[in-house]
This record gives sequence, C-alpha cells and structure tokens, in this order.
Amino acid sequence: MSKKIMIIDDEPAVGEMMTTLLESEGYEAMVAYDGPDGLEQMGKRRADLLLLDYMLPGMDGIEVLCEVRHRWPELPVIIITAFGSPELRARAGKFNVVDVVSKPFDTQKLLEQIAVAV
Repeated sequence: MSKKIMIIDDEPAVGEMMTTLLESEGYEAMVAYDGPDGLEQMGKRRADLLLLDYMLPGMDGIEVLCEVRHRWPELPVIIITAFGSPELRARAGKFNVVDVVSKPFDTQKLLEQIAVAV
C-alpha cells in the first residue's frame, strides 16, 4: 500500500508539481491550499507525512503545525518555505519537524528526505 502524503501549500502550481512528483515515485498525494482545509482532509484520511508551507493565508504554517502536533503528535512534518530563517528553524525545531526546506528546493534531496521520513 502506498504512503499518503499531505501537501499544504497556497500556491496551486506548487501543489500540482508536488503531486506529480510524489505520484511518479509511488506515493499517494493529497493537496490543500490552506491550513483549515488540510487539517480537515487529514482528519478524514490519515496521512503518513505532511509537507507544509510556512506562509499560508489565515493560519500560518506554525499554527497548522501546532494543531497537527495536538492531533497527530508522531506525524512526520517537513516545512517548505521561501522565507527560511534561523528563527523559523528554531521555532519549527520545537515541534520536532524532520526539516525546514527552502524554496526552490532540490527535488531529489526532498525525495530522499521523504523516503527516510515515511
């Protein structure tokens, strides 16, 4: 059975690209374009990994991450952001994320991180 990966990113092009990439590697991809929708989808279909954009409308990535840790404390999370900073890494590290990956990212490296995380 393929692993399910939830992508929460407000950019449709990123969601589509990530879906294509993940499905080509045999994963099942689910996409949401904001935090509340992503959390709702994950409540209906358990994910094995979350790829989470930091800059989201409404709830930012850290707010989504707080809720994820409350509901699914062991779920592996990789934050993907165009706004990486030492402060963000420190905040995310408190929530036991796998990594904070800066956009644009190396797809092969990201796939390797995903394979290890799931």
